[in-house]
Amino acid sequence: MKMLRSLLALMLVLSLAACAGCALAGKTLEGDANVDQRCYPSTTPFIHPPFYNVKLSVEVDDNGVITSVKDNGTGAAGSVQKGNEEFWEKKNKPYFDAAVNGGLLDKFVGKTVDEVKAMDMTAGMDAVSGATMVSAAAQEAVINAFEGKAGKTFLAVEGSALPFEKLDGNTVTLSNALPEDFDLQVLDIRWGVRNEEIVPADSYTVEIADGKVSITFSDIAALKAGYYYVNVVDATAKYRSPSFEGGPAAAQAPYFIIDSGLSADDISFDGKAVTLASGSMADFLQNIQHVQILAEGAEKAAEQEIVGHHGTVGNFIALDENGVLNADGVVKARNGDESPLFEAGTQYTVTVAAFGYPELVFPYTKP
Repeated sequence: MKMLRSLLALMLVLSLAACAGCALAGKTLEGDANVDQRCYPSTTPFIHPPFYNVKLSVEVDDNGVITSVKDNGTGAAGSVQKGNEEFWEKKNKPYFDAAVNGGLLDKFVGKTVDEVKAMDMTAGMDAVSGATMVSAAAQEAVINAFEGKAGKTFLAVEGSALPFEKLDGNTVTLSNALPEDFDLQVLDIRWGVRNEEIVPADSYTVEIADGKVSITFSDIAALKAGYYYVNVVDATAKYRSPSFEGGPAAAQAPYFIIDSGLSADDISFDGKAVTLASGSMADFLQNIQHVQILAEGAEKAAEQEIVGHHGTVGNFIALDENGVLNADGVVKARNGDESPLFEAGTQYTVTVAAFGYPELVFPYTKP
């Protein structure tokens, strides 16, 4: 009797699976998945990649084999966060188009959902035109189409999702502006504008209660001055993690600042380099928000940042590792154009802003 019940149960499972396959057979399915946060949070520097959803329609034959995969409104409303439409057109769409035109969507044709799951989208030709994240998102969108899942939801939060409230003793308190059903989990805390240095997990504890997030350090005096990013995720995976769009002042990404204790008189420019009365120049440089260079008579300053949009690095040339101003620096644009940071004989006003340090403003004229 026991064996008979087991056999009947197995037959029922197989029957349901077959019915599920039949339910999908010969239909057009819709799926989407996030391009951003593919490697979240293990990226260096820790800045989110292009912020949109790949949306696809998937046609399946009577045997559950994919016969066609097409774009289904990638970049349209719901795929791109409201307010980022222009950025999508100028920056993200060319990469998506390159992936699609390179045959990305055709790779899924002729496969079952299990075969799609087994595809390696990071190896060989699967990384179409270098758009590995787009390829991985497309794969997930096809799988989601079969499984009836959706990509993570955009957070409708203005400014920081966890605004800084206070620093009291060893405890940093953040207010919680996240949706009520955001299952908040603090993964780690990272120091510096590139978010590369992770604070040891055994040096603090986290308490989440009463609309607050309290982070208590064993010795907050041991923390270096500067920017600290609080890396949070939704444990249910319904929502995206807070984004970095708009820079630290306007972004959703939560952070707090540890002050260096220096006064305005403790940071200066000696004619060649930025100097500090005390503290580490390396730490200072790791926390630079921007260097603005305004030519006399110009309406807009040229801006240099340690980390550019979507985590681009390597374009910061205003200061070297010793804080020396790069008088002969040349800025190289994406289109190949070059322009000098400073023209000889022109007077400039240079502003250096770093998290946790007084702002430095000084005049400079290249000889």
